[in-house]
Parts: sequence; structure tokens; C-alpha cells
Amino acid sequence: MSVKVTIVVLTYNHERFIAKALESILAQNTDFTFQILVADDGSTDATLTIINDFYQKNPDKFIIKNNTINQGIKANILNSFSEIDGEYIAILDGDDYWQYTEKLRKQIEFLENHPDFNGVFHDAEIVHIDDSKEVLYNQKKYYSQAYTFDEMIHPVQLISRKMIFPSSSVLLRASALNLIEAKLLKDQYSLLWKLTCFVIKNSKFYFINEPWSVYHNHTKGISKSDNTQFHFSHITFLEDLLRDEYYKYYKYEIYASISGEYKILLDTKQTPGKRKLFRKYLNCELKKLWYYRKRIKANDL
Repeated sequence: MSVKVTIVVLTYNHERFIAKALESILAQNTDFTFQILVADDGSTDATLTIINDFYQKNPDKFIIKNNTINQGIKANILNSFSEIDGEYIAILDGDDYWQYTEKLRKQIEFLENHPDFNGVFHDAEIVHIDDSKEVLYNQKKYYSQAYTFDEMIHPVQLISRKMIFPSSSVLLRASALNLIEAKLLKDQYSLLWKLTCFVIKNSKFYFINEPWSVYHNHTKGISKSDNTQFHFSHITFLEDLLRDEYYKYYKYEIYASISGEYKILLDTKQTPGKRKLFRKYLNCELKKLWYYRKRIKANDL
């Protein structure tokens, strides 16, 4: 029987959380075949032992990939994507879990009935771990309180980074993964955003305003480790998109997004020298923005 959906579970030292994550998958009410591809990136705790216990009880549902040496999240996710058998792909981080047993069925049902959409995602409840004080999610109970999601998401909206998907909420058409340009994924930051910028090309995503998953917010997550490097990663990726055959027609929106990244950097604690440099870069991007805005008004683009 063909596999309808592959659930990719990305794990690294998730012994506190992985059992609940896997249980939430097995609890799904489905009338189709699914496989669970667990990609453990060289965990040094009991994560792999727990995963193997689940495999022993459900060998027909699990595929276990164990990286004996930690490869990093970028290599782990791209290698996992290359082994997908399903028509659709769902993602679940090993420290998150699903809390609605009809999640997969309803998401797949939507994409089956709407071939013009390449993905569907939903809201997520936020649970703070390790006394997280991260500003964006502080005092927020749901992702939709931190971001404003339209029901239909188009590529231009994704470029702006004004809405960030909960990674464990996303379900995509596996065929759209062929649009991913791995050479433009140069680091580990904001991988889901970058991947979905490719998958959504010539298509759109749909948002379901229901918190069907739980996101664990950690103080030591990748996005909080180096704020400057985090935003420069976005800038580099957006600059690369300017040369993409699809996104090159969205120069105004891309320059607006790059300007936004420099504004964020200026609002963070920086040395006087860096602030001066970031201000210079921002002014340069604003000039490009002004130029393309004039061309748009003149119907030249």
C-alpha cells in the first residue's frame, strides 16, 4: 500500500519530550497509511533508546535514521527530505507534540480538495521551557498572538517574515520539495522559513486558526543564540532570492524585507561601530526601495 504521508521527526537530545511527540503521532485518527521517519542527530542522552522502544512496538510504522555524529539541523532535515516516500510531508520537532487527533486527516483533506495549494499549517500553543524570557513569545499563549496570519498565504507575504509558521504545524506536498535550492541554504538559521519560500513558489498556503500542536519555547534555541548572525542569515538569503527566476520579479518586497532586518539590528544592543555600519547598509537598502517604488508607480515593473 502506498504511503499517503511521511511524518519527519527531527530530534537531538530530546529525552524529556520525544515520547510525548511520538505518542501524539500514533494517536492520529487516519484512514490512510503513514510512516514516521525519525531523524536523530547524534543524541548523547536517552533519546535514541526511547525511539527504539517505540520502533520495537510499531516496526511497520517507523523508519529510524541515527546520525552517529551530529550533522546539524540543516543536514539532518535535507537528508530526511531525500528519503520521503509519502505523497505529503508533515514535520514534528522532537520536543513538540500534536494535541488534536484529527490534525493529519483534516490537513490532507484540505490539500486533496485544493490542488492550487502546496501547504497548510495551523496555530500552535506556546509552552515556555526553562523559564524562557524570550521577548517575542513572552506572555503569549498562541503563535497567532505573536503574528497575524491571513487565511491564504502568498509568496510575497512569506518574504516579509511578518508571519512565522510553527514548524510542527506544517503539512506540504512532497512533490513541491523539488523546488528547494539547497545551495541557498547556507546555515542553520530559520530553515523552515527558507524551505517554505521555495515550496510556495507559484502556489499558496492555507492557515487553519486552531491550535492543533504545542510548541516548546526554549531560551537556548537556535534563533536566540546569535541575534546578529540570525538576521544576517535572513539578509543573505533574501539577496540570493533576487537572482531567483521566480522571486526576481519581487525586488521591491525583498528590499523592503532586507531593510526590515537592518532596522531590527539597529534596535538591538550593538557596538557604536556596528551601529554606524548597519545604518549605512540600511540607507543603501532604502535607496533601492525608493528606486523600485518609483518604477512600480510608473508601471515599469
